[in-house]
Formats: sequence, structure tokens, C-alpha cells
Amino acid sequence: MAPRSNLIILPPNRLDAFTATGVAAELLAFEPDRPVHIVTHEDFVPLFQDAPGRLRFITHDRANGTMAPLRLLSEVMGHNWNRVISLAPTRLPFLLWAHHRHHYRFESGGYALPALFASPQSGTFRPPHIWTPDKMHLALPETLAPDTPLVVLALAESGRAAWEWRHYAELIWRLSDSVAPLKKAHIVVLSETGCEMAANLVRNIPAGQISHFDDLSFAKQGGLMRRARLLIGTDRLATRMAASVGAPLVLRLDRDNLAAQGRPYGLYVGQDAVEVARYVDAHLPSDAKNLSQNAPHEGANQPTK
Repeated sequence: MAPRSNLIILPPNRLDAFTATGVAAELLAFEPDRPVHIVTHEDFVPLFQDAPGRLRFITHDRANGTMAPLRLLSEVMGHNWNRVISLAPTRLPFLLWAHHRHHYRFESGGYALPALFASPQSGTFRPPHIWTPDKMHLALPETLAPDTPLVVLALAESGRAAWEWRHYAELIWRLSDSVAPLKKAHIVVLSETGCEMAANLVRNIPAGQISHFDDLSFAKQGGLMRRARLLIGTDRLATRMAASVGAPLVLRLDRDNLAAQGRPYGLYVGQDAVEVARYVDAHLPSDAKNLSQNAPHEGANQPTK
């Protein structure tokens, strides 16, 4: 007899869907033989790229991130589920046949979720998880030594901070001039396609010192961040990803400091590249070679301001 399947209903927000990968990873680890059906927006499917197990995605493309209720009912009714795990604002789990029901009520923007297979009294939380293949090719310069430190600039959502390409260029110069572990660092720019800021930055940094990716897959971004010593930028998803894989130092740039408490990365508000370079010099571990392998990340990289 085939094992009953598990059902996960993801939240409608991209950042919250990333947070939910921690619960999915726990489920796949504890019940690896059960198929898992995931209800989600089609844009969030790459978050589960390379995940082990038998996954089936029930997707939609609605702008608000939530599947139409009647469509959702037609997809999941009539099954005898093993577990129904709802991470979305819906009472659907209470209408389905299931041996176990888990209804998460978490505030949007949270950085971790309570563990699925631990008692609520334990206070155990699961951070997000990134599945990356064992072997992965990144199109970095062939002359780059394996131990060359990488500094990743994540430029998506650039409007969240008052930084122009000149600020990043000055920061690159100051990091290479005053931060010992980064004196020979290679700069990797991650951006959306057609990002003018990234194009200007690449044009004004010596060739061979900088690489630019505007179409890197989610899994490859995760692999890149495992190698990075430092990630700085405005991209909220990228900073969460880097923190989740244990990057030694992660700093997000923003116009205000109203982000939720408990974030697993630093936050800088301002335009002063000198201040940022000083912060990096003070907080970057001098020997970060093995830190990128450390998965636990909660509490690392406290806010600067």
C-alpha cells in the first residue's frame, strides 16, 4: 500500500515562502518516504529546486500570491492526507481528511518557524533551508583560485536604499584597501536583468576583479553564497539566503531601520561607504574559510544602526 502523502500550503509572500523551506526540509528529513504536495505560486517553485523526495507542485500565477479558494479545494479535496501543513491564512486544513493537521500562525516577515517535530514547549525553530547539488558550475573567471575570497553585492530591490553605483565602487575600493581578509577578493554582482546600476558598476571596476550575474538560478545563488565571505546589498531574499547558509558576514542596506527584530543579518541605514567598511573590518572573522559550512545562523550579524 502506498504511503499517504503530505500536503504543504505555502504563504503568499516570497520571503515567507523562503522561511517555510525550513519546515519543508524538516518534513522531508523525518518522513522521506512520503510524497509531498506543495501548493504555491509558480514563481516560488525554484525555492525547492534539488530538494530530495517525491515532490508535486500545485501552482497558480495570481498576483496576490494566493490560489483561488475553489481551485484549491478542487485540487486537495477527496484525499486522505497524512499531514496537512498550512502556512497561509486559510482554514482549509480543518476541512480536509488528515491524520495530522498543522496550522502555523506566524507574522509575515518572520525569519524562522517553530519546528514541526518538536514540542511547542521546546522553543525549537527551523531557519530556512537551501538545497544545492553536490556538483555545480559557477561561471567565475578560470584564473580565480579556489580560496579567493568572494564579496557578493546583491542589488535587487535597489530602491530600498539611497545607494548608487558610485557608493558600491567606493566600498569595493575601501574593502580591498583596509580589510585584510578581502585585499584580494573577487566581487560578484547579483542583479535583475537590465539593472543599470550593475552595468555601471561593472564598467567602472577593472576587468577580472568583478563578475556579474543577472540570471543565476536559485540553487546556484545558494552555492555562490556558501563560498562568500561577505554579502552586502538591498536584496532582502539574498541576505536571508546568505545568512541561512552561514556566510560569515551579511549586511543589508535600507532607508530605515524599521525591519522586524531578530533578523539574522546586519542592517545599515545611510550612504557612507567608510562606515560600512569600518563595520566589515570590525566584524568579519579574520579566518572565514570554514565558516560558510556552518548552517546555524540565528543571532549572527547584529544590526549596526
